[in-house]
Amino acid sequence: MKKLINILVVVNIISILLLGFKNMFFPSDTVALYGVDLNSILAHNTFRGAISGTLVAIGFMLITGLLTKNKTWYQSALMLITVVFFGRIYSVIVDGWSSAILPPLVVEIISMTILYFASRQSKTSEKF
Repeated sequence: MKKLINILVVVNIISILLLGFKNMFFPSDTVALYGVDLNSILAHNTFRGAISGTLVAIGFMLITGLLTKNKTWYQSALMLITVVFFGRIYSVIVDGWSSAILPPLVVEIISMTILYFASRQSKTSEKF
């Protein structure tokens, strides 16, 4: 079970980092992917900094957790993804539903589940 969870963490790392780096360095298809039109320098800056930077930071947290076996890193990434998830839920309540919201919600639920179990299997501060 531990190997399976670690494999799922690695798959999660790869997908999050690929998405984060793609969004940061090649944000040309944001309208098609997210419905976000980057029509100003501030829009590009916000998308590359806040959104892409958050994804890359989560990926680095997961790498650190995987290498150190310290569950604090998994819990930090889990907390960040959970806050994003609840922001989406709040948006659904306030702004309404769109079927375009479903894929990121599913990915976030899967990531939260993987990270929950990854943090449960790790020690607080185990060394290599």
